[in-house]
Amino acid sequence: MKAQETNRTERRGICITGELFEALGFAFREQPVNDYGIDAHAELIKSEQATGQLLALQIKSGVSYLSERDRSDSFVFRPDQDHVDYWLKHALPVLVCLCDVEARKVYWQIVNNETATSTGKGYKIIIPPTQLVDSSSIEPLRRLLTPVVPATRYTIFKTEDVSHGTAKRYSFAVVINGTATKAEVAAIVRQVTNDGAKRRYYRNHLAEGRWGDSDAHVVWTFIFPTAEDYSRTIWICRSLWISENLEEQFRPIGFKGENIGDNIVLEWSSYYDELSKFLSEKVYSKEQYLSVILPMVDELKELFKIIESNLFLYKNNQVGEEIFISESMAALKRVRELYREGTNLPSSTPFECQDVSSKFQSFISLLDNISIYYDEESLNRNVWSKDNRLWLSIQQLSEARKKINEFEYELLKIR
Repeated sequence: MKAQETNRTERRGICITGELFEALGFAFREQPVNDYGIDAHAELIKSEQATGQLLALQIKSGVSYLSERDRSDSFVFRPDQDHVDYWLKHALPVLVCLCDVEARKVYWQIVNNETATSTGKGYKIIIPPTQLVDSSSIEPLRRLLTPVVPATRYTIFKTEDVSHGTAKRYSFAVVINGTATKAEVAAIVRQVTNDGAKRRYYRNHLAEGRWGDSDAHVVWTFIFPTAEDYSRTIWICRSLWISENLEEQFRPIGFKGENIGDNIVLEWSSYYDELSKFLSEKVYSKEQYLSVILPMVDELKELFKIIESNLFLYKNNQVGEEIFISESMAALKRVRELYREGTNLPSSTPFECQDVSSKFQSFISLLDNISIYYDEESLNRNVWSKDNRLWLSIQQLSEARKKINEFEYELLKIR
């Protein structure tokens, strides 16, 4: 019976808190039980439009939470360390709300490093009796809201349509322009997610034909603090939004995180700092990187000439395949060695050299393909017919010539 009375008090407290916030111009939304330590979100509404500016609320109801007072007659709320740690790390500003159910009053306090005081065994938060959820708190509460972040503060580096036949899905990679607080990152995530769900980009005409003018069912967002982090795929946080209308069997596997509003679950990376430091220590400088690959490129160009010259004779029936192989084998073997060296460099490519590296990797891979066509294993197994080997080799050389020209162009841009 006691448990039932407590549950009724909690429900009454949530309803009263919701009514009071809505009277101040907020939309009040209860949160799922699995959002640890957060009972509801309050979103500011202006001119009947949602602003995306939010507060996260922890609501406690009943006389037991109002019984302890300090010398100034303020309420003393004593949460445990786990809850305080969670609130302090949350992307949304968190308010503790104490509800006097009988008087229909709600007292509030922001949770931050100043208001949450350690007692050694736990924490205490002082809540002044003057901080009521009423007209006197409109401006103080608005000052605590998550910020509005202009689109100039971030850049969408990549938009992917990853839809399938049962769900329209998008993935966005976003780089922050400058620094941002957790609350600002959360605002950016909500903005990208909500705008992204309304996108009409499709990877091909089949996806467009399937989904037409419909909104997305799923949106992933990955946030990168810098362009270099994006190039290394080191995100600081990721988020997932799933439409309530998407049937359970078509929903992607979720992950644990905090609800930052609009049913968007955000997860912070626990390994970003460590991984970023590790990779930063393993990155070549520009001069180190070029000193490694440019001698390779010079040698590969000479090998390219040898293979191309021999292939020209073979193509024009001036020599047979056996002669082509014997005359080209040393060059092809050396290409394979350089391919292994070039694709297994001990340090990461500097951000400035990413485009140069991409063309280099393409060039060396295309040459290496020819060595595969004529290596001993492929010939013994007769993987390709004689005519196919010749045709494929000609194609690979043609593409390799384009890539080395593109490499030279990218190299000029960073020199």
